[in-house]
Amino acid sequence: METGLIEVKRLEEKEDGSANLEIVTNTEATRLLVEVGLRRLLEMAIDKENEEYELKHTAQKDVVEIGD
Repeated sequence: METGLIEVKRLEEKEDGSANLEIVTNTEATRLLVEVGLRRLLEMAIDKENEEYELKHTAQKDVVEIGD
């Protein structure tokens, strides 16, 4: 099994507490990020008790926003 590698190239912290992050990943890390991220989004979407997040489609093709 290949090891996933995630390298942080740039981290820019914003005054509001958010941040911009630029990362470089190898194939295995990208696969894991997509798999785990997609699974979590689907869990949140079907979790009726979790009203904390809402999935919204935007006008932009293939983009989904997660609002809190």
